[in-house]
Order: sequence, then C-alpha cells, then structure tokens
Amino acid sequence: MKNIINNVVGGRYYVLEHIGSGGCSDVYKVRDIYSGLFYALKKYITSDPANQKNLMEGMEKELNALKHCSHPVLPKIYNIIKEEQNFYLIMEYVEGINLKEYVARNGSIKTKLLLNIMMQVCSGLYYLHSLEPPVVYRDLKPSNIIIKNDGRVKLIDFGIAKRYRIDVADEQAFGSVGFAAPEQFGDASGVSLYNTDIRTDIYGIGTTMYYLKTKTKYTGRISSRKTHGKLKRIIKKCTQVNPDKRYQNCIEVLCEMKSLHIF
Repeated sequence: MKNIINNVVGGRYYVLEHIGSGGCSDVYKVRDIYSGLFYALKKYITSDPANQKNLMEGMEKELNALKHCSHPVLPKIYNIIKEEQNFYLIMEYVEGINLKEYVARNGSIKTKLLLNIMMQVCSGLYYLHSLEPPVVYRDLKPSNIIIKNDGRVKLIDFGIAKRYRIDVADEQAFGSVGFAAPEQFGDASGVSLYNTDIRTDIYGIGTTMYYLKTKTKYTGRISSRKTHGKLKRIIKKCTQVNPDKRYQNCIEVLCEMKSLHIF
C-alpha cells in the first residue's frame, strides 16, 4: 500500500500522520494547505480491484448518513475524493482517544463517567433515529466512540449505517462480535437476515456499557461482580435477544440512566 504521509491528496490536503485503522480503511490527520485547518482523511483500502464498487458504496453511505446531520456527537463529513483508483473521505478532525484505548490505559470506567458518556451517545443515536427515514448506526462499540479532553464524545465510522425502510430486509451481515445485536448476523448459517431497526442500536448501547465497565466483551451473560445493580438492569434489558423485550428507543434508556441519580 502506498504511503501517503507527507503527500497532498485532492490538491489541498497535506497528510501529516496516521491516526487509526479499522475494517477496510485507514484514517489520517491532514491539513488544508489553503485554510490551514485540520481534518481527518479516511482512506478506503482493498486488495481486490473488483471491490472498488463496494468501497464507493460504503463511502457514499457514510456521506449520506451524515451530510445533513447537525448534532454535537456526530462528526461532520465534507467531501469524497477519488484519485488514482484510491477513495478518500474528508471528515471533521476530532482530537481525543477512542474508548477501547481509554479502557486499555486506564482500566474500567467508573459509573458516573460511564453514564455521562453513554447519555451523550444516546442523545446522538436518538437524533439519528428521529430522522426521516431513521438512520440505524449498527456499529456501536468502544473503538467507535472518541472521548475528548473535555469529556465530550463523538461517534465515528458510519460505514455500515443504513437508512431504515420497513419493507427492505438486510442483504448482508454486518457488525462486530461481542457488540452487535444477534439480528445483525441472521441465523446460524448467516442467512435469513432480518430488517435491523433502531432497537439494534439499543443492543449496542448495552454491550458497550458492559465493556466499559468490565473490560470484556459481552457474551450473553452479565457479571454481577463487575456491574452496579441498577446498571446491570439497564444492560440486561438493552441486550435482550428479542428486540421487542429491549428498550424501544433511546429516550427510554436515557430516562433509566437518569433514574440512577449518579451525577
């Protein structure tokens, strides 16, 4: 793979450093040579030239999911660039650390901070779910949440987000094991996929909370030793296998969090 550091992309974005990787992309910090402002550049990567169509579709999904959104938890996306068979997404640069790295450095997160983080996340997801048609994020996990020095958070990586349509079932299985809801993977053979909806993100809220509190991925059982009693109740309801038994929207989750009175 060509090293793009110290090169200019799209005639204006000078690539400063590599700041992250995930799935089919690498992310770099870049500086606009005209304005001097910093941005994040996501470079989509593939070893299969025939997969370029899928890469572009993924970028367009991410752009379309966010281009008209305005919420403090959601990053701004500015442009798509195609250059020499490479595909780039120009995004808001968020300075901070993702929560997977945060837990690795600092250990499990105390309940007060955890609730502060997840209430922000719930607010962002509720905004997405309230759009017409709703946007289902489908990839909530610690590595996709950036926490800034001031405690504010940002969701990143909307590559598998979708616009919900009641009459269209998912055609492909997407999601990270240990965080994604069961319906994202279909049956044991990976077929007969379901039409994931906003309750899929509710499941991700529960599994993310569990990881932040225990430093372990959710496997279907909740450790009583590592989770606060009332917090355990919220996680348990979020992660019900049957979506009908979960909280039905993010406002319900927010109300439960606030009812803990740990602020």
